[in-house]
Amino acid sequence: MRMAIIGCGGIANVHARDLVNLINKGEDVEVSFLVDVREDNALRLKKKWGFDKAEVVRDYRSIIGKVDAAIICTPHTLHYPQALDLIKNNVHVLLEKPMVCKLEHAVDLIEAAEESKVVLEVAYQRHFIPCFIAAREFVRKGGLGRVRLISLLLAQNWYEFCKGTWRLTQKLGGGGELMDSGSHIIDIALWVTGLKPFEVYAAFDKYDSEVDINTGLVAKMDNGAILNFTVAGDDPSGWMETELFWGDRGRLSIMPPKVLFIGRDRREAQLDTLNITPSRPVYNFIDVILGRDYNRSPGISALYVVALCEAAYEAANRGRPISIKELCEIKGVDYSKFFGP
Repeated sequence: MRMAIIGCGGIANVHARDLVNLINKGEDVEVSFLVDVREDNALRLKKKWGFDKAEVVRDYRSIIGKVDAAIICTPHTLHYPQALDLIKNNVHVLLEKPMVCKLEHAVDLIEAAEESKVVLEVAYQRHFIPCFIAAREFVRKGGLGRVRLISLLLAQNWYEFCKGTWRLTQKLGGGGELMDSGSHIIDIALWVTGLKPFEVYAAFDKYDSEVDINTGLVAKMDNGAILNFTVAGDDPSGWMETELFWGDRGRLSIMPPKVLFIGRDRREAQLDTLNITPSRPVYNFIDVILGRDYNRSPGISALYVVALCEAAYEAANRGRPISIKELCEIKGVDYSKFFGP
């Protein structure tokens, strides 16, 4: 399988490491192209991971027809045109988060992948981590009963880390921490519960940047549950996240690597994660292409995250809550197809 990595900055190293692990295990994968507008980034990645046969190019369009699959790690607003071009030319695509920045673009990619019969996967690594998998299985099997309330917290030194980079610009970042690191946390709320966003309101603090640093978000889900999400993008620590779920039968707390359930009898139980084998997005991506597994992080998962984030931005701009149905009308998206009935 001929593979390309498009965008050879920081996160590309994670996918490169995973590809090397697969190659060392005998997987028939070759990194044929490293694509970056900055040649030094590509050359650095090539040397670090021993991709001796990889050709370094600046324009992703030059690899069309020469690869079977690609991993896209470029700035957020570039994801859509790059992925769409590749998908329409029968290239399987693994996209870094956020999949795209606009709801209509998410729909375009999903429909294009279906038409071209190629794999479109999003690199939400929590889909492959035992505690999150266990939480999902527990909730989806009814262990929590009806989900009533979800509380999410993300605290990160994102503002300091991103100063002077494309992430603090609308042109390339497309939004701030809500849709950047925050997309991982929103995804977990939706992926674990199977719920979809119905109506969203949010307020942002941008500091001196073009994009959001701190966020206060409240959403109503399609079953009536309430979701609240606090993003502290100027936290002095490196990282802190919390995902809490309340249902008719108790409370579920994800505290990696543990996941705990407290029932109405106030008894605490730790969910079993020992029998769940961890994996990685790239591993699943290759398996799906070869027909050995199903897509565990498909584009439709990211579509709901994109919808919630874009509705939050639209709500803040309008100074009022906005429903996903209204957002779909604004964007020309068929609400009934993805969010109905």
